This record gives sequence, C-alpha cells and structure tokens, in this order.
Amino acid sequence: MTAKTTRNKGGTDYTRGVSREQRAINRRNRLESSLLSSQSYLPSVQRFGEPFREGSIVAFEEKSFGGIIKPGQLTYPVSTDYAEDVSSWVVAIALFDGDKMLFACSGIPIPHGRTRQRLTRFVTSAHLVTQFNQNRNKDDKLRVAVRLPDNTATDGFLGLYDKDIAVVTCLDFLEVCPIDLDHKAKPFPGGCLKAAGRAFNSGSLMAMRGSLYQKRPLEPRNTWVSDSQDISKAVLGGPLLGWDNNIVGMSLDIYDSGDANLRYTFLPMDILCKCLKHFQILNPKKDFRGYALPRDVLSVVPSGFMQTICRLKSHGYPIPPPLVLEFNGRLLNHFEECFGELLPWKGFPYGDPPGGSEKCVWNQLPKEVVTDVSRRVVSLASFNGYVRSFACTSLLIKLGSNAKQTVILTSASLVRDCCNEDIIDDSLTIEVFLPPNQRAGGTLEFYNLDYNIAIVSLKKNFNAICPDDIFTESAKNSSKKVIAIGRDAKFGILMAASGEMKCGNRGCKLDCKDVQLSTCKIKKAGIGGPLINLNGSFVGMNFYDGSGVTPFLPRHKIVKVLSQVNSLPSECGYNHPMPINVIGGTKKGNQKNKWPVPKPYWYHSELQANVHALGKHIGRRLN
Repeated sequence: MTAKTTRNKGGTDYTRGVSREQRAINRRNRLESSLLSSQSYLPSVQRFGEPFREGSIVAFEEKSFGGIIKPGQLTYPVSTDYAEDVSSWVVAIALFDGDKMLFACSGIPIPHGRTRQRLTRFVTSAHLVTQFNQNRNKDDKLRVAVRLPDNTATDGFLGLYDKDIAVVTCLDFLEVCPIDLDHKAKPFPGGCLKAAGRAFNSGSLMAMRGSLYQKRPLEPRNTWVSDSQDISKAVLGGPLLGWDNNIVGMSLDIYDSGDANLRYTFLPMDILCKCLKHFQILNPKKDFRGYALPRDVLSVVPSGFMQTICRLKSHGYPIPPPLVLEFNGRLLNHFEECFGELLPWKGFPYGDPPGGSEKCVWNQLPKEVVTDVSRRVVSLASFNGYVRSFACTSLLIKLGSNAKQTVILTSASLVRDCCNEDIIDDSLTIEVFLPPNQRAGGTLEFYNLDYNIAIVSLKKNFNAICPDDIFTESAKNSSKKVIAIGRDAKFGILMAASGEMKCGNRGCKLDCKDVQLSTCKIKKAGIGGPLINLNGSFVGMNFYDGSGVTPFLPRHKIVKVLSQVNSLPSECGYNHPMPINVIGGTKKGNQKNKWPVPKPYWYHSELQANVHALGKHIGRRLN
C-alpha cells in the first residue's frame, strides 16, 4: 500500500510546515541514492575501514618444492601398530579474484568444535590474510578455495587470525581427519625435519627435508632452512614433521636474513595449540551476547561485506563473529527494529514501509490526535564523532511557568556514558529529526539519572510543531487502553503499539519503584516516546527492558521532576547541562536506580554452541 493510499484511508502522518515539500523529498531521494553509490561508499570505507585499490595485483605463480609424495609414501605413527598417511589430510588453500589466483599455501585440519552447523576448519599461515588485505579492491569479490586430498575443491571462509595463524572454514564435515591439539611432540634429535605442503593447481602433496637453523642475534626464533634451498610459498601453513614423522609445528613465513639464504619461520606445535584454544572457536559460547574478539585476535571482513561493516561501525553496533554475515545471521536489539502499526509521513518517497506487528492501531485515535502526534513526536540520536551512540524517540513539550519554551522530553539513556552509565557524556552531539526534512542540533539542558529524564533544547526552531503541555492535567479517562508511540530511527516513520495499563510493576527489570507497566509491545526505538490514552492525553514516557511489557514513567512523576526548573540554563547564562536534584525511589533501598537497555547482539542458531553435544571433540592422537 502506497503512502497516497494510506492517506486516503485516513492513515497518514500529517506533519506540515514545509513550504517546499517536493524539493525536500527530492533531496531525500538524492541522499538515498548517494548512500548506495560508490561516491559515498569510498569515504565511509576510508573512515571506518581500509582503503581499496582499483584492482588486484598480478597473478600468483605456484612453485613446487622438494619431491612429490604419493599416497602411502609418507606416514607417521598414530599408535604402536598403526601409521596414518600424511597425504590424507594436508590441504591446499588458494586466494582468487575471479579466476585469477593471487596466492596459494597449505593448511592443516583442526577439530570440528561444537556448533550445530557441520563445519570443517583448517589452520594456515596468516600470510594468507596479508595477501587478502593487500589484494582487496573496490569490486570486493575475492574468494578462498580449499583443495582437498581427493583433489576436489570447495569454498572456504577466512575468519579469525593473529600475527601468525589464520583459520579457514568450510561447510560440512569433509573427509579429512583433524589433528590432535593435545598432542605433545617430542624434541628434534639433531634438528632434522620434513616440511610438507600441497599444490593447489595440481593437487600434489610435496615434501622436502630441512633442519633447524641456529638462531643468531636479532633473528626470529623458530627458524628452519631447507636442505635443498627450495623456496616455495606452498609450504606455508603446512606441517613440519620431526625425525619420527610426528607433527612438531607449522611453517609460517619466508624470512630474508639479508645473506644468500632464505629461511622459513615456524610455530611449534605447543604454541599452535595454545593459539587455537585462545581463538575460542572449538568451544563457542551458548550465544553471542557480549561477544568480543579474544585479545590480540582479529577477524577478516568477508568479501562483499565491507560496506556492511562500515555501516555497523558508524551505528555503534558490535562487529559480527566469524561466518555470521556469510551465513545470514541477524543483529538483534538494534535501534532500527520497528514495532506496532507503521504510519509513513506525508509524501513518503521510499515505497511501502515494512509491515508492522499490529494493525488498526492508528484508527483507534481521532484524526486530530494523529495530526498532533505527528507534529510533536520526533526522533533523536546522539553521536560520538561519526559514530552513533544511541537513538530513541522524544516528545516536544512546553516548559516553564509561562509555557512559552519548547523543549524535548526524552530518556537520559540518550546521553549516558557508554562505559559508566551513572554519569552523562557531555561530549556527545545530538541530532533531532522531524520528517520529512526538519533536522537540527540539540543541546542537553537538564537531566535526572534517577528517573532517567533528559530535557534537550533545539538549536533552531522547527516549523508547524504542536508541543504538548504535560503540566496541564487532562480530563480523567476511565479506560485502561493506551498506545505507545515511537519514531523509526532510519526514516522517521511513526509507530504505534496498543495495550492496556497494568496494576503494579511486577516483572519489570528496572529498579525504579515508580515505574508502571503497559502491555504495549515496543522495541528500543520507542524508548523516550510518549504513552497516550485514546483521547491523545499524555500518560507517561516509555522505556524498554526486553521483558515483553513496556515500563513507563507516569506523567505526574515527570511533572514533579520538571517542576524544579522554569528556564533553560543556556538562556540564563548558566553552565549546562544541569542535573535536576530529585531522587527517585528504588525497589532495593537507597541505591541508585539502574535503567539498563538491552545490548545489541548477533544471532545465528547454527553457529552457536550445540548444548546437546557431549564429550570432548578431539582429532587423531599422535604418539
């Protein structure tokens, strides 16, 4: 249903006061188009990501090393009476831009882990990530492929990495046996070893002999040198085998010491195992709430998702765990979630708005009430530089004894410090939006953290607004039916959810004992928005705690707090923002009220821990 059809049915946001409405719509159209264009994409990448080159570098040429190892020719003892074929699990990993190979190395399978999704993971050299980042270009279509021991190839996904190693993941349980991370390799007698690796194009397993290099001052630890002086990047990410053919480490990179001989660096097996366990991929948490990368561990931005990551960073959202973007995971508890019945503003140019969770809510209100609501409910956002800190709804109200000052009533969560919610962050900038094109900066004037109230002034006047006089008590309404109002954080679409007031506040997660509840179901964007009755009278200010009901601070408590002030500090020459010293009662005695807001987090049911998986997942045990 178009905005015109909605308007004809009496369901349109009647925001007025824009004399050049069509020009405003055209500007928004151009803005929307620019957000999707490469011209706006590149500055966002430069601000929140890595700058891209025009195209990838020249194609990579694989080089062989040592000799080709046929199946059964190189084995190592798994037990006293059984030996495993090395050629059955070493893989080749290659980086491509289209059909052009940019890099190739080897990889070692590691235990599957405990995700519900069947996955096979390989550990390899972090040099693969270096090549991925260096070759990334504006097309952003680099891909990773894995050549298996049976000479078939499958797609791989680059994920976590550190300065030494990287992890590549493939879908399904592939026919390769993972190594045992608990294996303790024996020392190298005499420093003799073999290095194995697989070529991607031919699929051949190769091996060469070498020996430990005696470290000189200022040279890296754990270095080995090939007996034949063969130098090939195919050996990177491949296993190093000791005198008894047990795995003693993994080759990492080629080291140029400045003399005539090039050498390889490697990671001993015990350190490799510690690194992989530190990555926390083998035993993931039950869900991704509060997920953060382990210390000194980074995550590759998947191909095709750089703009998505830049947008997430600009909105202050957490970066998704590995594979969540590629496997269509969802971000929950974000500010763009809509609720109730949606009401596009007049002249809405972006097609039909998304379907809401309710119908026939706006029809419960008289037309003049809908008109007033559309002129007094605005969207607010606070920013730390270019990064959004918070977004919510707010209400234009009259303030002061003469009710001539128009200010914005909203939740103090808008300006709380992200690291310490008991204080405000006065470095944040505030943006106010009233559709279709009225935008202005805001100034925090007053706040009360106990009742979570903030008063924001406009830096420039808005046209055709209708501020609410919440200080004048309206006629009593015996009905318990109420409607929670909000504005969408992205386009400013009005949202309304209907419900009834509840007796008491049992089940509320907030500390404030003065909070009441309604059965309206809202989302985070509705924080700070008004709760009204069917006559349009202000009942209270809404909050969100994720409990399924909506806490709200009743009108008389808000009036009690705001009655302490009559004029704005900025107009009287006082420092602002100023606290309003009215202490709110808590459920737990004399401690301060807490107003927690559910944090955004990523969700993917198949990538989280399988709670039914029992026992420890290990690979083969090497003697």
